[in-house]
Amino acid sequence: MKALERILADFGSPADAGPARLAAAEALSTHALPTRRDENWRYANLRALEAVRTFLPGPAPSISPALPPALPGYSRLVFIDGRLQPQHSLPDTALLGSLRRSAAGSADAGPVPFAFSGDGRFGLIARMFAPEPIALRVAGSLALELISITTAQACGSYLELDLELAAHAQLELVERHLGGAGPTGLSCVQVDLQLAEQAQSTHTRLLQGAPDALHYDTVAVTVGAGAQYLLRQVSAGAQTARSTIQVRLSGREARTQIRALATAHEAQVCDALFTVLHEAPGTRSDQLFRGIASDRAHVACSADVQVSAGAPGARVVQSLRGLIDGAGAEVDLRPRLTINTDEVQAAHGATTGRLDEDLLFYLLARGLSPVEARSLLKWAFLAEALNAIDAPALRRAAGQGAAARLADTPATELLQ
Repeated sequence: MKALERILADFGSPADAGPARLAAAEALSTHALPTRRDENWRYANLRALEAVRTFLPGPAPSISPALPPALPGYSRLVFIDGRLQPQHSLPDTALLGSLRRSAAGSADAGPVPFAFSGDGRFGLIARMFAPEPIALRVAGSLALELISITTAQACGSYLELDLELAAHAQLELVERHLGGAGPTGLSCVQVDLQLAEQAQSTHTRLLQGAPDALHYDTVAVTVGAGAQYLLRQVSAGAQTARSTIQVRLSGREARTQIRALATAHEAQVCDALFTVLHEAPGTRSDQLFRGIASDRAHVACSADVQVSAGAPGARVVQSLRGLIDGAGAEVDLRPRLTINTDEVQAAHGATTGRLDEDLLFYLLARGLSPVEARSLLKWAFLAEALNAIDAPALRRAAGQGAAARLADTPATELLQ
């Protein structure tokens, strides 16, 4: 059977599924999964799904995970194979009390064309199988770290998060996806984030799955009037990784800034799609992506901005750059602008190439070794994206993850 048929067969029709899960299964059956014939999926490795033995979630985990040091001032929620682990988490009592399971919630989660029939369809798999869907409403200020670990015991690890920010709320959200010991299978994540007027969120995502894992994540964000959404994403893990992110600037003067990077080596495939929809006057978006493909790896990024006729005064900036570091390496960048109003300011650009030989010669002439010179140039290439992560401990962890996927590991002092 094809992957889609096996997904639906493994899901079946459980009596306790709830309307959201059943609606997801019905949408997946009706619209199917994307294929490489879909323009936004032409570089994603979808054939890897055919090798998944079963899509059923794994059993309740029985391991004691090795967790990264806690971030000062942050509450922490730990998920192992999609299941919340209160004994490993560090939340305050109020946060635990505000969490709620959302499996029986509304079937209409997120923008329907995106989530049910568009590029967000991979999130349907997470909706169908997530053993503990979590919903959280934030009023006031919250600093929250979510750690999701996929273990060797899991056939499939699924996580569904629904986060809602009230008006004027502030959320510092750190989302870390890690691989456990040994080989791991499929990891599938769905995140819905809604920002009411004047709310602010900084969303830092570190994707560091096991080297042979499959990771597909879907993020749908709606930004209200005067609200601001900042995304910092580092993808540096998994044999196959695909991120699909849509940000809707639905309110007047809503803003988003995206800083993303990807590093891949050997035969890894890392693909990302960032879609920003300008739907209201005075909205602003700023996208920056940096990617390095080493050895035989493939890094791809599509940045798609759509400015509607109802968004006069919109401002758009796109900057995509890729670095090829290997005879068989490949980088594909696709900046796209669709503008349906005359009153707009927009700039975009994309470049792909190899290390600058003149700069390399300059460093070699000043006594650096070839390895030191190459690693220094690569680190300078990634710095603009990495430096957008404010917390030093988090920036260091992101740098170490990115460095592990480079052919030349940077000197220790560069990772501080």
